[in-house]
Amino acid sequence: MNQAAAYLSLAAKLQQRILNGELPAGSKLPSERALCALFEVSRVSARDALHALESQGLIYRLNRMGWFVAPPVFIYDPTRSSSIQEEAISQHRALTTELLSAVQETPPIQVSKALKQAPTQSAFVVTRRRAVDQRWVLLEVCYFRESAFPDLLSHDLAGSLTALVREQYGYRARELDVSISSSPLSHSHAQHLQVREGCPSLKLERQVKVAGEPIALEREFWLHDAIEMRVKGQGS
Repeated sequence: MNQAAAYLSLAAKLQQRILNGELPAGSKLPSERALCALFEVSRVSARDALHALESQGLIYRLNRMGWFVAPPVFIYDPTRSSSIQEEAISQHRALTTELLSAVQETPPIQVSKALKQAPTQSAFVVTRRRAVDQRWVLLEVCYFRESAFPDLLSHDLAGSLTALVREQYGYRARELDVSISSSPLSHSHAQHLQVREGCPSLKLERQVKVAGEPIALEREFWLHDAIEMRVKGQGS
């Protein structure tokens, strides 16, 4: 059997085991060396088969940990008014949030412009990562105007920021300007999500306004194979 036929055959066998539940979501696949021994294929064929399954969104790789079966993609509306936690509950998904840092510092110049404040003026910066079904898939960096969110750092910032903004600060009627682009993950972002530096991500930037004035800027970096974005709209 030539190399192309060997890796396609191995990919098909592993795919069948994933689809029939023999390899459930979250389970670890055998190492490349073990696959070579189990299916009598070369190391190159084993690697090509794994990459083929990765390209289909069936498996993913964690740095220094190996290959795992991917859970279903997370359905996400970037224009949502509900929190990600509420979205996860509606999809029967397990969501984990870890607060990485919450500081008061001068943001990048592009953020200052988006918040319409002086380049030397500080803001509250909250950085978190989130896992869906035990896989870290999202890094959030949120910038808040100090004048709009007094004493923000004294609150529980590992919970729902949407609920905090809505209930504690009373910002219920909010306007959202959303942009979406592809972006390679920086070294630090990749480390937090346990993937390699430069891994492709979907970068979502959300400017939050009240009465036309910006109060916050949210940046989300989603692993590209973990999310499906859907936006509800009305036809003309």
